[in-house]
Amino acid sequence: MKSERFNIRMTPQEKAAIIGRAKRAGRTASEFMIDTALNRKIIVIDSLPEMVRELKALGRNLNQLMILCNMGKVQAVKLDEFEETLADIHSELRKLTEVL
Repeated sequence: MKSERFNIRMTPQEKAAIIGRAKRAGRTASEFMIDTALNRKIIVIDSLPEMVRELKALGRNLNQLMILCNMGKVQAVKLDEFEETLADIHSELRKLTEVL
């Protein structure tokens, strides 16, 4: 449980910059400042939300295909585009992890 306070003075521009960076990192200003002061690594990957959206869309499409297959409405499915998109996402994620 956090019970200690630490007051500091800063300019309005510094405060706005800290709040902006914290928001971008998905942290509160306090969490961001503590992490920064303690040299904890803060990693923000701008392209990650888009990749997650693409993966969710692929998963929904695959799920719909499986439902149709189980119902007997689809016998064969060509998944070339699906595999290509998945390979692209995998490649981008690999690049990100190599940088980290």
